[in-house]
Amino acid sequence: MRHAIIVVGSEDQRGLPAPELAKQGDDNTRVTTWYACLNQESPAKLLDDAGSLLWRILLVPLLAYRFYLLVHNTKLWSGRRPLILIRGRSLSSRIAAYAGDWGGGDVVMPSESGESLLEPTRYLLLPDGNLELRKD
Repeated sequence: MRHAIIVVGSEDQRGLPAPELAKQGDDNTRVTTWYACLNQESPAKLLDDAGSLLWRILLVPLLAYRFYLLVHNTKLWSGRRPLILIRGRSLSSRIAAYAGDWGGGDVVMPSESGESLLEPTRYLLLPDGNLELRKD
């Protein structure tokens, strides 16, 4: 079973529909949503919406470590590299991309994104839900 982790860092991203992954053969995909905040059960103040620069600076190491542990433990549990679905280049997306890459995950960005890709991006998510290996 493949595991996908969707990163949500702002209220705008929370309102967007979840990216759809195409089914590959008989392989099922388990999808988890990670909110860039202190409490995953009731996400109130997401990192990208935090107004205070000091609050963001204090949250970054904690959230990076928590996401690293999530990805690393998911990889150990499932035996496969989880997919980390990020949207854009916000602070929460950067934290998730780098911490997830260190934890052993594959970073995925949408191909239609007008922004340049983050460095650890390994796959592009095509509009039909298939993954394409990054060529550059």
